[in-house]
Parts: sequence; structure tokens; C-alpha cells
Amino acid sequence: MADSTQPARKPTVIITIGMAGSGKTTFVQRINSYLHTAEKPPYILNLDPAVAQLPFEANIDIRDTVDYTQVMKQYNLGPNGGILTALNLFTTKFEQVLELLEKRAPNLENIILDTPGQIEIFTWSASGAIITDAVASTFPTVVAYIIDTPRTTAPATFMSNMLYACRQVVLSPETLCH
Repeated sequence: MADSTQPARKPTVIITIGMAGSGKTTFVQRINSYLHTAEKPPYILNLDPAVAQLPFEANIDIRDTVDYTQVMKQYNLGPNGGILTALNLFTTKFEQVLELLEKRAPNLENIILDTPGQIEIFTWSASGAIITDAVASTFPTVVAYIIDTPRTTAPATFMSNMLYACRQVVLSPETLCH
């Protein structure tokens, strides 16, 4: 029998970050597949407005809310500016996303965020910080920093990845496992 004095267990949020082409979406696809096999399907948010297709079904997809190609045209932006502005526009409504996640929380064990391919768009932007802070203040949250190991054989690439990873730890200590 469950102890009614215990607070309800909250799902763990996994924020997936890494450099472009590191395998973030593949990681999300694999963990999604594993959790479905274990009969514990995650709730997935796609935060990459420029991704052409996903190898999984996202429960919440930024592309359903913001058309980044239209954002590029409307604001006369290049691809990275379009992605950043689309993420900023989506973030203005993130409170609604958080409310939906809180409603779904009792039936979830994991919430997974797949972030844009360009790491700086999420980790160096106000919208990335707002999203990270919002989920980390509501749910237990971890950051999965994905590294494409064959591409890190060059010392400069390896050090770049390590510096990005360290920067994330310094800026988002609330996402450390505890």
C-alpha cells in the first residue's frame, strides 16, 4: 500500500544537448525505443524547428507551433537566426507546455527534450536558459551531453566538446543528478 504522506513521484526530464551531428536525435530515438520496449514510454518534446523528419513521434513538436522558414522570411534571417527566433517565439508559450507536462506527470517516468542541432542556439540563448530553468525547477532534470566519439579524435574537437560540457555544468548546476 502506498504511503499517502509521500509526495507524488515526478518524472525525470532528460535534456539532450550536443554539437551538430553528434547524434542527439539518434540518442532520443534509441532511448525512446528502449523505454517503449520496457513499457514505460517517455513524453518527448522536439525543440528543433529545422529538423526535416524525426525517427520518433514527438508528443510536443515546436514545428507544430512555429514555422521556422516563415520566421526566416518574415524577419529576413539566415538559418541559425531563424532557428533561434523560432525557439524564442516557442519559449513565450512555454508556460503552457509546462502546465501540460505537469498534468501528464503522474503517468510518466521520463520526459525527453531533443534540442536544436546547433548547440549554441540552445545553450547560449535566453530561451534555452528559460526552458532549462523551467523544467529543472519543476521536475528532476538531467542533461545528457552527447558526443560523437569518432569526431573527437582531434584534440581541438575533443577540447571544444569538453569546454561546452563544463560550461553547461557551470550554468545549469540544478540539472546535476542529486
